[in-house]
Amino acid sequence: MGCSSVRLAVYDYQKRHEYALENKAAIANSPNVKAKTAKASFTQEADKYIGTPYKYGSCDVKKGFDCSGFVYTVAKAQDLDLPRSSGLMAASGKHIPWKKAEQGDLVFFGEKNKIHQIGHVGIIEKNKGNQLWVIHSTSNRGVIKENVLESPYWKKRILFAMEVIKPAKVKS
Repeated sequence: MGCSSVRLAVYDYQKRHEYALENKAAIANSPNVKAKTAKASFTQEADKYIGTPYKYGSCDVKKGFDCSGFVYTVAKAQDLDLPRSSGLMAASGKHIPWKKAEQGDLVFFGEKNKIHQIGHVGIIEKNKGNQLWVIHSTSNRGVIKENVLESPYWKKRILFAMEVIKPAKVKS
């Protein structure tokens, strides 16, 4: 291989590598990737509060949280604007089937025979197969992470989910 052939091969390699880097940057900056990153950040923020006690009507980390106070506090820490109560949270967005929900979406619980009366809200950490891992503040255990599909109490009360972090809402 002569000098000019080597130079062309190096040039060709650099151009392909540069394109790959530019393509990676474009993918990393795409709205869908940003949304997935924001959803992961949202659940990581929620994880920080595991072990915080339950306190009805509170969104004060020092005193404890009720379910919506917990979600409200996590959302606020992530610059997301959500209402304070679980009922208003549920009314603030488009409902999706919980089986289609993803990490960072909210899941709502209640009495199905009461026309979907909202009684509880949590943050989905993982939804795969027969596992729906939710971080939520419960009245008897405070902020916990659990597979709600293994709990007869929670499983029969799942109503729907709601996406709060959408690709179009993620800031650059």
